[in-house]
Amino acid sequence: MNAVVHIDALGPMRALNSGANGVIHRLDEFRLPDEPGELVFKQYRKGATPVPVHGLATLVAVRRRLVKQRKAALDELAAWPLRAVIGPDNEASGVLMRLIPGHYFEEMSLPSGARARVPREIQHLIADPGQGRLGEVDVPADGDADSRLRICERFAFALSLLHGARIVFGDVSARNVLYRLRPRPSVYLVDCDAARLTSTSAVNRQMHSPDWDPPEKGEQTLRTDRYKLGLFVLRCLTPGKGSSLNRDLTAAAPMLDGRGTDLLRRSLEGAPGDRPLAREWLFHLRARLGDRPMPPMPAEPGVPVTTPHETGWRRGPDGWIPA
Repeated sequence: MNAVVHIDALGPMRALNSGANGVIHRLDEFRLPDEPGELVFKQYRKGATPVPVHGLATLVAVRRRLVKQRKAALDELAAWPLRAVIGPDNEASGVLMRLIPGHYFEEMSLPSGARARVPREIQHLIADPGQGRLGEVDVPADGDADSRLRICERFAFALSLLHGARIVFGDVSARNVLYRLRPRPSVYLVDCDAARLTSTSAVNRQMHSPDWDPPEKGEQTLRTDRYKLGLFVLRCLTPGKGSSLNRDLTAAAPMLDGRGTDLLRRSLEGAPGDRPLAREWLFHLRARLGDRPMPPMPAEPGVPVTTPHETGWRRGPDGWIPA
């Protein structure tokens, strides 16, 4: 199945939003026969650093290779590229993605006094809840630890899925993760066209967002993702003024037990190779929330069945069990 679509085939579209990397257009008529639902076209800005078409096609292929259960989980948690879009000279013009679900949007009051329907970014969860409520942002009630722990659990699950496929998400930041509280707390990853396979170069340049950078320099890796997961947990559990800069793990101690505090310490103060895997955070947070054990997750094609997976499952004598 072709991983590429020509821009001329997309038909009428309407601009929804714009950012540093491009403009998001909602497609009025174009649909993919194998991918139900409304689509958006992220069109890269002219004059930006050229993006290799084959790199985008690789990201499309990564999702296609996932077994059905993992693909469904990824689609629930991320705006993953479904097709690469090429222009008149066969250059990369952008990517097609699903329309972000409505639960991740908020009609809020902007500082200018105007009202707008905008994505509900994690920055609102990290900031002072009182300020969020003034802007009519949906934030957890004071003392609602479970909603915040659930958001962290969902983010750990999303990274666990990606890492299990050897994908580095890269630019974890307060703007690249959306959240919802209703009907059930969850997260949604955006700007996924900047992710990369561990064995390849990034399609779009992977940046460290300010105040989310790890101690080590160089390219983004699974290990830097794990550092940022620790920052995500810390900041999500300790909202307030200055929390977007917080790296003081002691601030989260009242929200975590001894095991959770140890995971946070290893994430933020340990050597890069000792940082907890996303699945360690996942299992801990699920236990903390009183969840039942996760259902078996099928193996990825080509992965030895005796190998524990980043998602936390391995082949046992009676099927897939927690690793």
